[in-house]
Amino acid sequence: CADGAGPRWFGVISERRGTPIRVNVLSGVLASVTMVVALNMSGGSAEKYFAAGLGLTISMTFVSYVVTFPSLLVLRRKLPDVPRPFRIPRGWAVVSTVLPTVLVAFTVATLIWPGLGVGWFGTAGNPDDSLPTSFAGDRLQYTLTQLIPLGASVLIGVVFVMTGRKNEVAVHDRVGAYQ
Repeated sequence: CADGAGPRWFGVISERRGTPIRVNVLSGVLASVTMVVALNMSGGSAEKYFAAGLGLTISMTFVSYVVTFPSLLVLRRKLPDVPRPFRIPRGWAVVSTVLPTVLVAFTVATLIWPGLGVGWFGTAGNPDDSLPTSFAGDRLQYTLTQLIPLGASVLIGVVFVMTGRKNEVAVHDRVGAYQ
């Protein structure tokens, strides 16, 4: 947040530890709220709580890759003259961006909706058989345990980016003064 990626107020760095104080506190509060909500949504079942938490942890990690992989093509288009330690031909850059992005996006989708793809290409099976055992027969509850926190996280990220853009000009002026 100190560099314009979010509200400047959250960009305070501890002089003693060199870590972002307010963002760390916000992260802990959000994690605690998510934990309490997930535990309530799972009806107090440790097995459901673990299954929902594991799926959410993996999908949230992979969501970051869905937006990271395309950066190769975006940076190549926006900053073509920046020296890079290596370059790959344009065709391979497209393949090495699009293929992993599609695969990771599909992985996120199957984590949110287990069984996605079952029955495709003439294969047999019931998509509900792919649900975690603890959520057998309860697709809606499992899906909500994935979509609600994922959606809230994306919303918070969008709000941070939009708020941080207001600070971006001031940050660039400050950075430019050091160069």
